[in-house]
Amino acid sequence: MTAIAKSSIAAACLLALGGCAATASPEWDARFGASARALNAQQLIDPAAPVKNAQAQARADGRTVREASERQVESYRSPPPASVISIGVGTGGN
Repeated sequence: MTAIAKSSIAAACLLALGGCAATASPEWDARFGASARALNAQQLIDPAAPVKNAQAQARADGRTVREASERQVESYRSPPPASVISIGVGTGGN
């Protein structure tokens, strides 16, 4: 092997091992996703709304939930008839 070939192989090995080195940016890793979280927080009108309105929602008992579920299933079994609105299109009359 020539000296140039040995040097080329050594350089390739060093470059390949360079990918295994520790990251040079621990400060970037510590802030990873901070900008996305900040943008998400800026889009909220009232960040405390879930806490304030936690008791505002009506609670449902088992009977109400069961009947609503049955009505939903029944609406898929026999859907209501479609309402057709005729506005005189295609009648051909003048």
